[in-house]
Amino acid sequence: MPKNPRHAETQQTLDGFYVPTLPKVRTSRGHIVEWDREKIVTQILKETQLVETFYGSVGADVELAREIALEVENKIKKLKLKSLSGPLIREILNITLLERDLTSYRNVCTRVGTPVYDAHLIDVGRGFEAHDNANLQENAETSHKKKADKISKEQYLLQLPPELADYHLAGDLHIHDLEYFGTRPFCQDWDLRYFFYYGLMPDGSGTKASVAGPAKRAEVAVLHAVKALGSAQTNFAGGQGYYNFLTFLAPYFEGFSYLDIKQLMQMFVYEMTQMMVARGGQVVFSSVQLSPGVPGLWKEKPCVYKGKVWNGVQAPERIYGEFEREVRLLFKALMEVMLEGDYWGKPFNFPKPEISIEPEFMTEDEEYNATNPDLPTYHDLYLMTFELASKYGTPYYDNQIPAYRGAGEGISCYQCCAYQFSSLAEDDDEFDEKMLFKDGKHFSMGSWQVLSVNCPRAAFKAEGSDERLFAELKKLMDVSVEIFHIKRRWMNHIRATGRMPFAMQRPKDPNDPDMEERGPVGVDFEGLVYTIGIVGINEMVQHHTGYQLHESREAFNFAIRALTEMELYSHELSQKSGMTIALARTPAETTGQRFAIADLIDQRFKAHAERIVKGDLEATIPELGQKFDLPVYYTNGTHVTPGADVPLTKRMEIEHVFFPIVDGGNIFHIWLGEARPDPRGLMDMAMNLCRNTQIGYFAFTRDLTVSLRQFKEYRSEKNPESSFSVADRRVEV
Repeated sequence: MPKNPRHAETQQTLDGFYVPTLPKVRTSRGHIVEWDREKIVTQILKETQLVETFYGSVGADVELAREIALEVENKIKKLKLKSLSGPLIREILNITLLERDLTSYRNVCTRVGTPVYDAHLIDVGRGFEAHDNANLQENAETSHKKKADKISKEQYLLQLPPELADYHLAGDLHIHDLEYFGTRPFCQDWDLRYFFYYGLMPDGSGTKASVAGPAKRAEVAVLHAVKALGSAQTNFAGGQGYYNFLTFLAPYFEGFSYLDIKQLMQMFVYEMTQMMVARGGQVVFSSVQLSPGVPGLWKEKPCVYKGKVWNGVQAPERIYGEFEREVRLLFKALMEVMLEGDYWGKPFNFPKPEISIEPEFMTEDEEYNATNPDLPTYHDLYLMTFELASKYGTPYYDNQIPAYRGAGEGISCYQCCAYQFSSLAEDDDEFDEKMLFKDGKHFSMGSWQVLSVNCPRAAFKAEGSDERLFAELKKLMDVSVEIFHIKRRWMNHIRATGRMPFAMQRPKDPNDPDMEERGPVGVDFEGLVYTIGIVGINEMVQHHTGYQLHESREAFNFAIRALTEMELYSHELSQKSGMTIALARTPAETTGQRFAIADLIDQRFKAHAERIVKGDLEATIPELGQKFDLPVYYTNGTHVTPGADVPLTKRMEIEHVFFPIVDGGNIFHIWLGEARPDPRGLMDMAMNLCRNTQIGYFAFTRDLTVSLRQFKEYRSEKNPESSFSVADRRVEV
């Protein structure tokens, strides 16, 4: 007689014995289906093809897939389950793959996600990266973004070869914006002329959103400028900006009264700070490069606006030099709007005004000023920016005077996240054609990806040897390039499948009668750079020489030598890899925190890290391994550590030397505390800095406090003249 079944889920075989019957499967797609072992076979065959894409290995064949599927089925039968789900089946499959030492198969067949408890913490504003980005608001969109970020980060680390993923996980290096690694470039500076000629196609294809022709009126031009940056957020992981913003915009404002100009500049700023449309429901992380007049490089170039190049062919000849009045008034209006703040008097955080300090604007055009006495001078306009710096600490300053900045010889700008981009005639065969917007050719500058290297850890491993330290740093740069190659391969697939439509748009030429001609692609992907960031140079030399940057000429000189070695090697890697590798200071202070905590956790480096980390080590030690948001850090980039008792002039003397060595990302902070210094004094100091140092990028950083009860500036009794004190701590990503 057959044995009595132990539970209801059984079936009788031909030989009379009862065997377990597997329950129906609740799938992750929301259906209940019958058990079918062949579905496991199909999934194994399909999913293990990814090891060919990511690791260059071979996927499973049919025989192996059926063998594994049968083993999974037998394990499930032994469990005698009363219910079964797709995720549970996958867990058992993954265990089976690990038992067979098929780790690469497991990595592509596993699930990515989050425990229910962790997902709940995200929903209530705690848990995963809750405080990593001060630009994010506490709302449902942010919760969705955090969940998506967590899944994406797990996915991309699994898709990377394990030995490369481990460099990130262990804290040897940091892959920035990992959540977007497989789908987006990093950041982009746009050429406004592109949209003023072709019009606006927010979705990049014209299939999902309405398409607007070239703006004919100033207010439409402003709105197109706003919406283009908002639309670009869907295709990029980082900041978006416009270089030479006012010059390209100026022709639309010809003859406008100052009141009308100011109204439209007010509209621009409010639109940029009220569109909660960027990643996770935040405002667009944006910047605009501002010059107080028309730069000499552009004065004789034909204007591009209203869908035409005004070169005497498509339209009567008009050059940007004709619009000096409009540029000066636009600059004044934008500064006045930002000085006034919003309706409650709060500062505008975006777009970040990048004030271009150029040699030609350091002296006045006396003849022009004499014939236009009602217009503000360059001095007047620059002074307004320092009033804004004194009040809110808003502007960033782009010093184009030093020779290495190439002012007047090319296109150069900084992104709001401090990355520097340039296009010089000597490096660009199409430079002159881009200047003339010939056949739609335009400037496109940005970065594909940013990685940062843990410089202090390299020093720990070097054990006092100069050569070993340089070898460790170069090894991390080699690993970075390996990851860049993977990024490029993955992004080529994204490009091939049209997954970056806004960046890849090719609009119809408005001057083609049949509207069949297409313009060039919006973003020149081949021109994007790959950036290797440096973190903790101060602590690196502190461990290696026994002194910090500000404590010893030996330490300072060694830092210069190390950075020079890295910069020269980045050029060598560029030649070998066929990619433009840029060495930069990383504008992400949380990376310095992450590296410090990683070294404190790792027993190999803990004792070394304890001697050099900055912050509150005493409060950190008891929490190590329990929390990761702890008050310790490595000094970012090549900065003198913030807590050093060093006067500003000494910091300047040390830090300015590194600006020409790195390719960008560097910034010099001038901390104002809660004080409201005289703008004229700030301007005098800043202009001396520009003329006499190699600092390429700097900002006056205010501590601001806002009373959330009264929605107005809080002034302490100690400093009744101070304005604000928490709201605009400069946020860097």
